[in-house]
Amino acid sequence: MDWLRTFANRCAALFRAPALDAELDDELRQHIDLAAAENLRHGMSPEDARAAALREFGGVTQTRERYRLRRGLPLFEHLARDVRFGLRQLIKSPAFTLTAVLTLALGIGANSAVFSVVNSILLRPLPFPHPDRLVRIVSVNGQTGIGASPPDIRDFARQNHTFDYLVVFDQWRKNVSVSPGGENPENVHVGLGPLQLFQALGIHTMLGRLFTDDEGLEGRNHVALISQRFWQSHYGRDPKILSRTITINGIPYSIVGVLPEPVPGWIRGIGTSFDVWEPFLPTADVWSENTRSGRDYATLGLLKPGVSLQQAEADLRTIAGNLAATYPVDRGWSVALEPLVVARGGDLRPHLYLLMGAVTLILLIACSNLAALLLARNTARRREFTMRAALGASRATLVRQILVETMLVSLLGGALGVGFASTIDIVLRSHHPQAISQLADISLDWHVLFFTFTIIVGTSLLFGLAPAVLNTRINFTDVLKEGSRGSSAPLRHWFRRALVVGQIALSLMLMVGAALFVQTIGRLLSQQMGFRSDHLLKAHLFLPSAQYPTPQSVTHFCDVLAERLRALPGVRDASVTSIYPPYERWTMPFSLEGHPISRVEDVPKTFFGVTDAYYLRTAGIALVKGRDFSASDRETTPIVAIVNQAFVNRFLRGPNGGENPLGRRVLIGAQPSAGLVDRFINDQNVLLLIVGVMADSKNNGLASPAEPQLIALIRQVPAVNYGFKDVILRTTVAPESMEQTLVDQVHALDPRLPVSEMMTLNEDMEAMTGDQRFTTLILSGFAALGLVLAVIGIYGVISYLVAQRNVELGIRMALGAARSNVLWLIVRQGLMLGAFGVALGLIGTAIASRGLSSLLFGISALDVLTLSAASLFLLLVALAASAIPARRATRIDPIQVLRSE
Repeated sequence: MDWLRTFANRCAALFRAPALDAELDDELRQHIDLAAAENLRHGMSPEDARAAALREFGGVTQTRERYRLRRGLPLFEHLARDVRFGLRQLIKSPAFTLTAVLTLALGIGANSAVFSVVNSILLRPLPFPHPDRLVRIVSVNGQTGIGASPPDIRDFARQNHTFDYLVVFDQWRKNVSVSPGGENPENVHVGLGPLQLFQALGIHTMLGRLFTDDEGLEGRNHVALISQRFWQSHYGRDPKILSRTITINGIPYSIVGVLPEPVPGWIRGIGTSFDVWEPFLPTADVWSENTRSGRDYATLGLLKPGVSLQQAEADLRTIAGNLAATYPVDRGWSVALEPLVVARGGDLRPHLYLLMGAVTLILLIACSNLAALLLARNTARRREFTMRAALGASRATLVRQILVETMLVSLLGGALGVGFASTIDIVLRSHHPQAISQLADISLDWHVLFFTFTIIVGTSLLFGLAPAVLNTRINFTDVLKEGSRGSSAPLRHWFRRALVVGQIALSLMLMVGAALFVQTIGRLLSQQMGFRSDHLLKAHLFLPSAQYPTPQSVTHFCDVLAERLRALPGVRDASVTSIYPPYERWTMPFSLEGHPISRVEDVPKTFFGVTDAYYLRTAGIALVKGRDFSASDRETTPIVAIVNQAFVNRFLRGPNGGENPLGRRVLIGAQPSAGLVDRFINDQNVLLLIVGVMADSKNNGLASPAEPQLIALIRQVPAVNYGFKDVILRTTVAPESMEQTLVDQVHALDPRLPVSEMMTLNEDMEAMTGDQRFTTLILSGFAALGLVLAVIGIYGVISYLVAQRNVELGIRMALGAARSNVLWLIVRQGLMLGAFGVALGLIGTAIASRGLSSLLFGISALDVLTLSAASLFLLLVALAASAIPARRATRIDPIQVLRSE
């Protein structure tokens, strides 16, 4: 325990240093005074007596320092002294301090901001009690992975040995009203989940209870859960909420519980959170064998403690193999597991990796600028370092003091950078793209702060050490000579040039990435879509079965609404439909008449939708063969269909490619010969006559080619005439100006129907490119920042080299060198640095191109024109940055320079 007592005494001495120093000085003075008095008694003069006492005692200062070393903690004392000295040096150089701090703040702030996004979306544990045990179950057919079907999940849940819970759930857009009579409903995402979903997620109610198992049965399912947020915003935290009802699709539901937080929508792959839940019963026959082929439901599993992902996957694959042997629709399908944390990142994951790489480049550029600034500043202090070394300071002491100054600059830059990152996070939370709802949860937590502190320390050590080592290599003779650059000057010059070359290379990579993403968005939106997106307004309606119980009533409402809309001034065409480009979600199995299919795995599928007769002309899709739908196509006439060119090319081409698709009949839905019962129309099938071929239009997203598609008339296919409807308007005026008119027309027919998702089709397509726009915007900002830092670096190095070569340039001009030659001599240095940087940047771009290619559309990651333009631009920037110091060099007065030497 002696060492602990000694350590405690030494720590206490740090805080009593002034008093202890005073006591020591008093004791030393008394000791010397006593020795001097003794010498006086021996007959010495007062001056000789005191001199002899001091001579006998030895060095007072050395004694004082030895005592201080024994009583305190020298490391901390030296560090504190270095910090005080460093702060004084930074205050004496405000220009350097401000430039270095701002440079680092930009680099560290950008890194902290992007890392806060990465941390919130990819790294932070899920907000559930057992995040590492939550997985999604994915049905896999070849390379395709989609959600599992309810019957499959039911069988997995019954037969597995590795899960505590295994559930299926869904979400539907529904009309929700909190008014007693169901007035003024909103169209919102309603979650459909069983009791086991909340148990797996570890969610408990703050009021009331969760669902019960029997409330998942038909007729008992009219109960609801709401979130605390919904309770606050719609009920004013009514304490009697459990006795209230909420109307969903015209049907009253009893509120049985309040959840503490909304369930995040990313668990189902949507952009908004779930504030309202009802038991899982999307259709009355959801658990029948008719739905086993329907694999687009969301799934969730909670692994048993200690079970690995591989063990659980092997368990389910065994069960999937048994199901495939029993049920034909499961043949060819296997199963895979995906940690739920992966689902939170979704399609944003590769973009975040790209942005993290980009901010790393920004940090490297900023740090290289810091290193160049430190090298220049410390070079100017070499006389100071030499004098201190001559007075006894070791090289380690000088290096330590320089590193402490660098750490102070990094800490100041880091603190400012955290404020910068916090501002960026606030902007992203408030104005994030709707398609990237995960950004609503980003924050600067302790992980981000620790990451920032790590950057600060790493910056100080990695980029402060080299300047410190280079500037403390002291040759006393050379340094003390007036005008000498010292023996280590060539090494320092090489280091500066290397820093600038690296900055240019990194800037080129950022510029190329930003330019490629800008072109990607442009090509996505300017490509041939196959439809006209201008002057097109879209909106979503849902006609609940409580108000529209028959397909005929749905058709009547749609026809009347479309006629009223077409009669409005400013409306050229209007259509009520279940589909609209450029993204369709509904597929249907089919077969061609006369070609029955015997194996279920051979049954083809096509995008399918029902519309009215005005769809093609309203959407601006061309008819290339046959005829359009017409008013004469009624419920009592043959059921007609129009297919796209991709459907013809894939399914209706003869051996010689000349078979006429018109007049062919297509059987959609149930395929009795293959034993397939379709979940949408149960055991029915519908025979359609192809009367027209439409041009291909985007129907699988902006980045994918058109897939086979078949459309039919709403009125002719009542089996699939559901209440989900979209309205599209082709206007002669700005489509935004018709939004309120559209709402008024809907409410004139039925004031209980909310209108949602109202936007122009151009806005909708821009929203589809939300992740690319987000990446492009940030990358462009990073590229601009990197370019500015690179310009500063080039200018600084060339200016320094000009200052170092003043004598040489003066002699050249005194010997007759033309000013143009001097100008070219300096500019050439900048261009050489730029050329080396561009070459290195092209190599780095080529290395990064493989990871970048998957995020681009219509352009190569090594696009020659983009690479050439970016390279030329950076060379011009290097030229411009070199021109100012070069022009200053041409104004050197040789006489003045030689006189100063």
